[in-house]
Amino acid sequence: MIGAGVSGLAVAGTLRSRDLPVTVLERSGGLGGLWRYPEPAGPGPAYRSLHLNTSAKITGYGDFPMPADFPRYPRHDQMASYLQRYADHKGVTDLVELNCEVVSLSRAADHTWLVTTRDRTGAQHHRRFGHVVVATGHHWSPRLPSFPGDETFPGRRLHSFDYSDPVGHTGRRVVVVGFGNSAADISVELSRVAARTVLVQRRGVHVVPKTMLGIPIDEIASAPWWARLTFPEQRRLIETLLRLMRGRLADYGLAEPDHRIFGGALTISDELLSRINHGALVVKPAIERIENSVVHFTDGTGEAADDLVYCTGYRIEFPFLPFEWVFEPAGRVALYQRVVSLAQPDLYFAGLIRPFGAITRLVQAQAEWIADLVEGVAELPPPSVMRREVDAHLKAADARYGPSAADSVQVDFGTYLAALRRQRRPSVLTTRRG
Repeated sequence: MIGAGVSGLAVAGTLRSRDLPVTVLERSGGLGGLWRYPEPAGPGPAYRSLHLNTSAKITGYGDFPMPADFPRYPRHDQMASYLQRYADHKGVTDLVELNCEVVSLSRAADHTWLVTTRDRTGAQHHRRFGHVVVATGHHWSPRLPSFPGDETFPGRRLHSFDYSDPVGHTGRRVVVVGFGNSAADISVELSRVAARTVLVQRRGVHVVPKTMLGIPIDEIASAPWWARLTFPEQRRLIETLLRLMRGRLADYGLAEPDHRIFGGALTISDELLSRINHGALVVKPAIERIENSVVHFTDGTGEAADDLVYCTGYRIEFPFLPFEWVFEPAGRVALYQRVVSLAQPDLYFAGLIRPFGAITRLVQAQAEWIADLVEGVAELPPPSVMRREVDAHLKAADARYGPSAADSVQVDFGTYLAALRRQRRPSVLTTRRG
């Protein structure tokens, strides 16, 4: 098991509950994955003010609910402590090897897996395993854009991966590049202390509040009544609610999306539009060039800046694996049911998905299926069938979301959960329920 975040712990806990031997290799110094905020603050996707965008009720593991005294949207440290308690509860904690980075993965002569790791001293170690599950996530390799004139900028530049808190930006002029969840959180936070905060929006994105009609949006997405609606009905309902609750995005000076809701990633924020309305946040279109301390935008305007904060996402990559084991030539993720490598059918991936809603219940379903495959009580279909499923998924993802690697891992909560459950034999489900 590679990775001890939400997904890795789900798989390790499931394997452990079936008395299957498991070793968890974690390159950082603690459990929790992206929810682990290191002290003293170091690089990582978590920042001091980070909270869940999904509700505690849905984000908690199905067999280990979050504490009743947690708020609806827990802080990162509450989430990290919950994951530690889950690991303790499942008997996984002592199976985790910390500060253990996987360097390479290859086939041994006897067809087992040869895993090479590096410890904190730099020493390398070689071990053999029967199966490998990759759960390293996709929020650890920052993607940094380049602009004409980058080299002339005299101020500070950092990615959200390196951002900790707004204190160092107090009284400074900050340009935040990006329009996803991290960009929304960080720009809102900076707008309270910076002399001026500019948010760069390259393309239109749907901005959605955390709750609608008092119900967390992820609880709506996972409700049985929601699953009974057709996709057009789901889309019409949310679009109608958004029109009533917030109006047009253009009225806030934002670009309108060129796609309908659920046709791309969402930006989830309760505060972003309010800060724009109050003049605390200024929105600009894409960056055209940088000249010394002035950032020029495609609308012909410019802004003097002291700091550039890039909230531009992450690359999906696995440097310890051959590219073709995970990706098709164009760089999209090509895994059967987003889990199984076509090239190495006993190489599994957990959590390499982007749902509209909480990921936890989905990775638990992935974990159960992976455990079935490891135990030998479930079987994969022929390679040709798996190839057709992958091709169909990529074609649908391209048509609905786009051609990027991030688009290729987008899934619908209910549809994907049902697909995972169909992979398991009825006899297996009956046995597990019994």
